[in-house]
Amino acid sequence: MPPLSALPSLPPLPGSADIASAGRRLRSIVRTPQKVTWRAVLRQRFWSAVIAPFGGVHVEGEFEADGPYVVVANHGSHADTIAMMSASPTLMRVVTVAAQDYWFTRRSRRAVARGLLGAYPVRRDGEGAYEELRGALAHRVAESMSVLIFPEGTRSRDGRIGRFHSGAARLARDFGIPVLPVALVGTREMMPKKRGLPSYSPVEVRVGRPIAPCDDVESVSEQARAQIMDMLKRPRRPYPVSDIHTVLRTAMEGHRGDAVMFAWGLAEAISFPIMAEMSQVWLGLTHPERMWRRSAFVVAGSVTGVAVTHLLTRAGHRPPAPWTTPSMEAAASRYLSRGPVGYWKQALTGIPVKLFAAESGRRDLPLPSVLAHAAGERAARMAGSTAVVSALAKPLGPITRQHYGPYLITTGIVFATALRAVVKHWKRRQG
Repeated sequence: MPPLSALPSLPPLPGSADIASAGRRLRSIVRTPQKVTWRAVLRQRFWSAVIAPFGGVHVEGEFEADGPYVVVANHGSHADTIAMMSASPTLMRVVTVAAQDYWFTRRSRRAVARGLLGAYPVRRDGEGAYEELRGALAHRVAESMSVLIFPEGTRSRDGRIGRFHSGAARLARDFGIPVLPVALVGTREMMPKKRGLPSYSPVEVRVGRPIAPCDDVESVSEQARAQIMDMLKRPRRPYPVSDIHTVLRTAMEGHRGDAVMFAWGLAEAISFPIMAEMSQVWLGLTHPERMWRRSAFVVAGSVTGVAVTHLLTRAGHRPPAPWTTPSMEAAASRYLSRGPVGYWKQALTGIPVKLFAAESGRRDLPLPSVLAHAAGERAARMAGSTAVVSALAKPLGPITRQHYGPYLITTGIVFATALRAVVKHWKRRQG
C-alpha cells in the first residue's frame, strides 16, 4: 500500500472554480478497478448468515457498478451496518466508519468493528476530526472501495430522521465520488437503541439515486436526506413466508386439517412410530389459531387407536410396534397390573401408548375403563405439549414461517435424537 504522502494532495477547501479539476485530480486516487476479494465475500456471507434467522435482508433498487461511492443511510440500530454489509455487492467492498468513543474504547467492541465490520474510527467532533477521517479513508477509496457513513452521527431513538452532518458530502467532494443514499427499513424494530437482544424483523435496503459531488456540501446532504425520507414513506413488504409453509398451511385448512390430526393420533396409537405430539410441532403450527381445536382431534384419534389396538390384540391380532423394546413391553405390563389406571404412567415414561393398548387387550381389561383413563392421560399430555408449542409460536412464529424447511429439518433431528436416546435407555434396562 503506497504511503499517504504518495497520493495526490487533498485540498482542504477547494473553491467552486476549482471543483471540476479537483474532482478529476482527486478521482485519480482510485488507482485500481473494482474487484471481488475473498475478504469481501466472507464478510458478506458471514453477516448474511447472522441476520437471516431474524428475517434477512431484501434489496430494493440496484447498487450500480459505477463506483466507488460514499454510501449514506439513516441510522436507527446497530443492525444497520450488518444489514448494509449483507446487502452490498461484494464488488463494492464497503468499509464503514464508527464512533471512536463507543466502538473503539473496549477491546470486544474494537474487535467487532475492526475484524467483522472493517470499520475505521471517527471522532464525533473536535478540531481535525474530518481531516483524520479523510486521510484514513484515502487509501481505501484509492482501491475502489466504497465508504458507508451514517450522517446523523448517532442512532435515532424514535425513528425520526435527524439532521445530516456534512462530513459524507465533504468526503464525496474531496474524493470526487458520488453520494449514494440508502434507506434502511426494519433495523430499528430488529434492534432498537437501548435493547440488547435482537427481534425478528425482515430488513429492507432501499437504494436511491447517486448524487454527483459538488462544492455545495449542504445541498448534497439535503438531497441525500430528502431521498431517504421519500424512500422511507413507502409501505413495508409483507413478511416473507416459505413455500413449504404455504403448501402445508393450505393442506391443513378446515376439516381436512382436523382429519389429518385425527388420523395421526389414530395411527400412532396403532403402529405409527412418531408420537402424536409431533403433529402439533410440524403441522399444527401452520394454523396457530386452531392448535387447541386440533389437539382435541389428535386426542380423539389417539383414544380411537387405543380401542382398535386393544380389541385387535384381545382377538389375537397384535399390530406391529416399530422402534420399541421388550423392556418397554414389560414395563407397560407391570404398570397395567394395577388395572386401567396404569395408563397414566405412559405420560412421562417414553413408552408408546400402543404398547399400553396392546397390553390392556392382552389382559382383557374392561374397555370403557381403559378408554376413560387413556383419554384423560392423552388429553393431559397433549394439552401440555400444545401449551408449549403455542407459547413458542408467539415469538418464533414469523421465523418458522419464513424458514419452515430448516425448521422441519431441525425439529426432525431433535426428535430423532430424543427417540434414539429413549430406545437406548430402555434397551439398557432390558440388559
